[in-house]
Amino acid sequence: MDYVVFSAGFLALFFASVTDFRSREVPDLLSYGFLSFSIAYGLLKAWVLGSWQPVLAMLSGLVVFGGLGLLLLYGGQWGGADMKLLAALGALFGLWVGQYDALLFLVLLLFTGAAYGIVYTLALAAAHREAFVSALREQLVLPRVRWARRITLAACFLILLLVFIVRTTPLLLFAVLLYLFFWLWVTVRVVENELLTKEYAVAQLTEGDWVTHDVVVHGKTVYKKSELGVTKKDIAALRRAKVKRVMVKEGIPFVPSFLAAFILLWFVKPVLVSLLMRLATIVGG
Repeated sequence: MDYVVFSAGFLALFFASVTDFRSREVPDLLSYGFLSFSIAYGLLKAWVLGSWQPVLAMLSGLVVFGGLGLLLLYGGQWGGADMKLLAALGALFGLWVGQYDALLFLVLLLFTGAAYGIVYTLALAAAHREAFVSALREQLVLPRVRWARRITLAACFLILLLVFIVRTTPLLLFAVLLYLFFWLWVTVRVVENELLTKEYAVAQLTEGDWVTHDVVVHGKTVYKKSELGVTKKDIAALRRAKVKRVMVKEGIPFVPSFLAAFILLWFVKPVLVSLLMRLATIVGG
């Protein structure tokens, strides 16, 4: 990763992280501007080198990363800004034989995204302790959660029996992690349903906001719940129907995990490349 790529990526992700934290959205000017720069950089690099390879690498990165972003967007996991930024990063890194930056970034993003999501969720629960504890008690008596808890405890009990029979410590660690995962799952449910779900005035809605319910006025469905969030057309329809307020689930501002993965890539790339080469050697025999 050269200095131009690092500087452009760092600045774009830094300002995107700031706006994501402040307003829970990234301006189109920033995300599309970053995407345009990434494409232009690939074209300029091809012209300077007199080769089509940078263009093909740029297009490969754009298609693969953009496609992955679309899958996560339509799966209801990401917002539109996350998808655009990932596509821009794919174009900036490029995908080609011998170019590892894009793939290494994805590996790091898996770890930074998971760590960031867990820390953010736990911090939010701690900041709203009373509301969280009250909602947690309500969650624990729900049939689905009670069954999940019973299954988890039964699985942990069976694993502990195996520990005594086989006498292997790693199984004990697995049992602990399984039990902790159950509580993490319940915590995420509570935070999403109680702490991240708020009432919004229709006038406050912006494109992509996740309205949590269908909106029916006088027997007519004005808005149908969508994993992609509301569109400008949906917002206009709600206003015409004189709907005043709706319930919206706020997403966790995820862009900072992009920035963390990008910075880590700059510092740990040599180590990661060495590990991947060793792994490839072992797998290849």
